[in-house]
Formats: sequence, C-alpha cells, structure tokens
Amino acid sequence: GGSTLGGTTTVAAVGGMASFGDLTLDKTSSGYGLTATATGLSTATSASFTITAGTATQLVFGTPPSTTIAGREISPAVKVRALDALGNLVPGFTGSVSVALGANPGGGTLSGTTPVAAVGGVATFFDLSINKAGSGYTLTAAASGFAPVTSSAFDITPGTATQLVFTVQPSTTVAGAAISPAVQVSALDAANNVVPSFTGPVTVALGNNPGGSTLGGTTTVAAVGGVATFSNLSLDKTSSGYGLTATAAGLSSTTSSSFTITAGTATQLVFGTPPSTTIAGRQISPAVKVRALDALGNVATGFTGDVTLALGANPGGGTLSGTNPVAAVSGVATFFDLSINKTGTGYTLTASAGGGLGPITSTPFDIVPGNATQLVFAGQPTSTVAGQTITPAVQVSALDPAGNPVPTFAGTVTIALGNNPGGSTLGGTTTVSAVNGIATFGDLSLDKTSTGYWLTVTAAGLSSARSVSFNITAGPATQLVWGTQPGTITGGTIFSPAVKVRALDALGNLATDFTETVTVAFGANPGGQPLVGTTTVAAVGGVATFSPLSVNVAATGYTLTANATGFAPVTSVSFDVLVGPPTHVDFGAHPHDEVAGVVIGSPFVRLRVEDAGGNLVTTATNAVSVALGANPGGGTLSGTTTVNAVDGLATFDDLTLDKVGIGYTLVFTSPGLTGQTSNTFNISPAAAARVVFTVQPTSTTAGSIITPAVQVTAQDQFGNVATGFAGSVTVAIGNNPGSSTLGGTTTIASVGGVATFSDLTINNTGTGYTLTALAGSLTGDTTASFDIN
Repeated sequence: GGSTLGGTTTVAAVGGMASFGDLTLDKTSSGYGLTATATGLSTATSASFTITAGTATQLVFGTPPSTTIAGREISPAVKVRALDALGNLVPGFTGSVSVALGANPGGGTLSGTTPVAAVGGVATFFDLSINKAGSGYTLTAAASGFAPVTSSAFDITPGTATQLVFTVQPSTTVAGAAISPAVQVSALDAANNVVPSFTGPVTVALGNNPGGSTLGGTTTVAAVGGVATFSNLSLDKTSSGYGLTATAAGLSSTTSSSFTITAGTATQLVFGTPPSTTIAGRQISPAVKVRALDALGNVATGFTGDVTLALGANPGGGTLSGTNPVAAVSGVATFFDLSINKTGTGYTLTASAGGGLGPITSTPFDIVPGNATQLVFAGQPTSTVAGQTITPAVQVSALDPAGNPVPTFAGTVTIALGNNPGGSTLGGTTTVSAVNGIATFGDLSLDKTSTGYWLTVTAAGLSSARSVSFNITAGPATQLVWGTQPGTITGGTIFSPAVKVRALDALGNLATDFTETVTVAFGANPGGQPLVGTTTVAAVGGVATFSPLSVNVAATGYTLTANATGFAPVTSVSFDVLVGPPTHVDFGAHPHDEVAGVVIGSPFVRLRVEDAGGNLVTTATNAVSVALGANPGGGTLSGTTTVNAVDGLATFDDLTLDKVGIGYTLVFTSPGLTGQTSNTFNISPAAAARVVFTVQPTSTTAGSIITPAVQVTAQDQFGNVATGFAGSVTVAIGNNPGSSTLGGTTTIASVGGVATFSDLTINNTGTGYTLTALAGSLTGDTTASFDIN
C-alpha cells in the first residue's frame, strides 16, 4: 500500500522479549508484512495483515470536469471521492453527493443527475452538462457532514452556429434618425450561445411595415465575433408596430420585437383642414385644423404647443372669434368654434406657433351676410339744447345676427323715448322707411332738460335697439322763479328748507349755466325790521340758495322779492312769522344807580322772556333768578331774587344793595334759557347816621401830639362812609385817669364825611384814657383806651 510504518520501531528486549506498542501504517491495503532484526540474530517475518480506511472526513474531485461543448455531457464523467483523514478512499461511504456551479462566467445552467449516491466511496456524475459558453467555470461538491470542495477551472465552448437572434432589438426612434443603440444580430449555437467563429454576412429587412416606410442604412453586414452590428438603420415614416427580419445562409432567420417610429421635432405648420366659406357670425365648418410636421412631413405627435390663428387678409374688417390659441393634441390643433363677424370676399387665416413655426397662410375663403334680425343705432343721439334739433341726425341700421348691415332691408322703423327722466315730448318725424338698410331721423327734438335720456327703435320682425344715454341741456336763462318759497317760521329761526330762486330758459327748464348774482329783499314788511342773513347769492347750477336767512319780528303778511340784473323781479307768496318758543331772557328795564338800602326802582328791574327773534313770549311763565355779577363794594343783594314771569315779564320790585360801589352788575338766569348780564350801575351812601373813630388814638407821652392823627368818620346805617356829610365833629376826653386837659383843635368840619384831628395832646400821664366824638344828632362813638406816659 506504500504505507509508512509509524511508532517506536527499535526497543530493548526485556526478559528476552521486545514489545512494540505504538506501531501504525497510514495507507490502506491487504498483504502487509513486518520483519524483525537484531544484531547477531537471524531476521524474522510476520504473517501478512490488512490496513483498512478510517471514517470519511473529506471530499475530493477524483475526476474533475474538463472542457466541453455547451450543452453536451462532460466527459470523462466527473467523479467525487470520499476520503478519511489520511487521504484514503473510504469504500464504505455511500452517502449522497451534490454538485453545483461555483464560478459561472457564462451565466450557464448545470444540468444532469445530482445528487448521486457514492459507490465504494466514489460518486460518479455521468450526464452533467452546461448550456452557456464561458471560460473559468468551476463545480462545487458537497455532502452532509463534509466541507464543500471546488473543482479546478474548466471551459465551456460554443457549438456550431445554427440560428440568428436579435441581441440588441430595434428601439423606438425618431423618423429619419439612426436607430440607437445600434441593432445587433448574433449567430447562436443550438444552446443559444454566441458562436464567435461565425463571420458570415447577415441581412436585415423590414418585416412588418405599417407606415409604408423605407429602411435606410447598411442592411447587410459581416458578423464579427459572431455578431452583426447595424449602426445606421433608419425609417422615414412614423407608425407603431414595425418589425425587422434577419437572415443568413444556413441559419434559421429571426424577427425583431415590434418598435415605433415617432415624428421628429416640429419644423413646419400646415392647414390640415383649411377654412371654408361661412355665414358671418357662424362657426366655420368643418373645424379648421392645423398640423405640426417634422422635416420629413410626419405629424409631430409630440407637439403640444399653442397654435395661434389670426386674420390674414381681412376685406370686411372682421373680428376672428372663438377659442384661440389652441393647444395641439398629438401634433394637431383643432379650432372648433371659429367665426368671423363681418362679411367679405377673400379672407385668409394665418397660423403660427412658438419656436419659429409659421406663420403660414390658408387658402382664401368668403364670409357672407345672413338675414336681417336686429336694429342698431348707427348714428347715436347727442346731447342737445332743449327745443333744438338733435344734430347730427339719428340713424338706425338693420343688421344680421353677426352685426353686418343688410342693405336690402327697406322696412319702416319707429323711434320713441325709452327713458324719459325729464318728462319730455319727442318732437319730429318718428317713423321713417329704411334706405339701403338705414333709417335716418333728421328732425328729432326734446323740450325738457335732464340727463340719461335714451331712445328705442322698433321694426316688424326685428329685435329692437336702445340708444346710448344723452342729455338735454337748457337754453340761456330768461326768467326768475321761486324754486323754494319762504314758509311760515318763528321769529329768529332760519327758513327751512332754504329759500331758493331758479333761473329758467324760455321753455321753463332750469338754466344750469346761470351763475349770476341774485338778491332777495322784503316786499311786504309788516314787522318793519331788516331781513337777517345772506341776501345776495351767486347762483350755482342755475339756483341761488339763501341760507341762513331769517326774520326776527313776528307779524303776518310778509313777502320777499328776488332780483337779478337783466331779469324782471319776482315776488314770493306771503308768509307769516310767529312767536317761537322761549330761548333767552333780555332786559325790559336795566338796574340804575341807587342809594344803599333803597329799592332799585323807577322803573323796577324787569326781564323779558323772548324767542330767537327777540319777540316777547307772552305765554311764558319761566322762573327767572338774579344774582350779583360784578360786586365792587362787597355788597349783599336783598329782595326777591327768583320771580316767575307773568305774560312773559319777570319784574323785580324789591331789590336793594347795602354797600356803596361803582360798576355793579346783575346776572339773570332761567333754566333752559340763555341768561343776561345787566349794564353797570352804582350804589351811593345813605344819609349819615353815626360817627365812628376810624383812626384810634395811640399811647403817647404827655404833652406830645397824638400820632397818627385821630380820624372820625360819618357813616350811614349800613356802615358806608357818608361822603356827603360836612358837619362839625367834636372830640373830648371820656375816661380821664390823669385829670388831664385835651389840647389842640377839638372841633373839626368833616370833609367827604371824615374829620381829621391832627394836633391833639394830653398833658398828664395816666393809664386807660378814652376819647369821645359827637356830631349834632348823630350817634357818637368812644375810642378804645390808651395811655399817656
């Protein structure tokens, strides 16, 4: 078996016996024998024995795969052996062994019986094959409990070419452009592997040709490496469902998958359905169509841009209506609702689109008129002065539905006022016969001014029409009239509504251009007072408005007159001025100068309750109150200070003031009414009733003049200085603790009610002196005590 003897092969004998306890052999076989030798002894040989394999632990390819033609069985048959750990075949192994592709450079499929049960430790694969050519295939072998193993590399080579196939199919391409990527046809063996050795000519042609196209480019090509490449094939007509066929001598032919030829970029427009002669205003039928074509004349179905139509030749001055522009659908823009509203011979349309397409011009066509169906104002009425003829003459035309004149219409047309804001009468000839389709109204007029007039026209069988609005203005002003007459008012209130004077033309229309000055004045004036307010006003729009304007004095039978240069004066209706409600109080009699304590009378103070015009409101019973306004003397107002009016008069018959002063005023108020302040008045003192020391004596040294000088003043009963008193006043010692004599001038004549004693002396000292003052029948006075030192 070619084994190696392992273990201890030389040992020392013990008791004449040598024991070898660890001998081994590594290779299986039968008929092994051992020899034993020792120095000086003869050699011995053992009986023969067998070495068997251990347990299988690994797989190996006994016969690896070899280079084979694609699709044929690999020969010799591939074998896989099960070995023990020492590499001995394990004949007892009968397990299943599977093989599979390891490296698969050709993308092939492994065919044949796998797995296979091992026999005597060997699994033999008799019918393995691989269908795809490739260099560097490997197989892997595996069994349960074993690590897989990989074979050495091998090749699968193609067989003889038997067929053609399109390995690069023709793809959807623009008409006229080379099909890209280039079409390729390969020569294959029976297992569909490219046969690189095939170099024969291959021819392509159109199989299915739905668009009637011509196949351009090189259609016969010699194969290189088994592949024929057609790099410049093209078709000139668009369609879907094209197919190519490929043929080569001795090989089965093939047909490509279907493909589509699409249009190139749109380069031009054409009228697919040109416009045709149509009645004005009706839709052109059949619908106009514009096609976008590529350079080869194919409809550019990918074109979806907007196509715009316009009038080219426009002999009738018409307007093109309808949906425009229109977005193309699959390269065609269809204009379903085009119409032209004016008649004419030799119209054309132009079509254009973005990207520089067009414009192109259609063939000529005509637009013809329809029947008369309506009236329109061809010459509208214009603003005119009342009573004058509307110029230029109003004209009415008969039109077809599209608004084209119908010259054959000769019917009668009647005109009337449609809107009549001024209540006017339409003068002139209002029914005329049309001439060449036009009715002319040459003498129309209106007599009343207003804005917003309009006319209507009618004719049998035709729809009526309405004119534009127009105005009738006034002529020059020739007269004044009262627009708003003065009405009954209360005294002092403003006329409401305001008095207005209007300037009219000869037909009685307001002359809105009149802006001259108008003056109003009293005609009848039973109250005898002037007219109050704005009496001269410049007219605005022909109207002079007088506000504010009022009459103060209540009376009956007033009238006003209105005047303006160049116009006859006009007189208003008569009106009355009534006493109005109370608004204020005013003085019937002001307070006057009076003596202190004496009732202010002759006459008594009296207040009137009046309306806004100053008329006495005799029905008024309002309470009127009085109080001091200016109070220069610090006086007190006595008497009845709140009085109820009687017949509109409040009389204060017991008012007095107790302090003299210059410039007193009284303030009168009444709830809800405007009050009044009186004129100034003065209060003078009453007759002297007493004398009083107004400068007291002061303590002084004996024999010296008392300083400041002692003064004695004559006063009335209210304490006012009696300035009119000029009588003599005498002073004397009252209390005389020092038994003194009063020296100096002791009797003095008063000046302005005051007696001044400037040289009084007392000769003896004493504490508690007083002086006394006497003046005839007046009540005297005693000073406060003082001392002489």
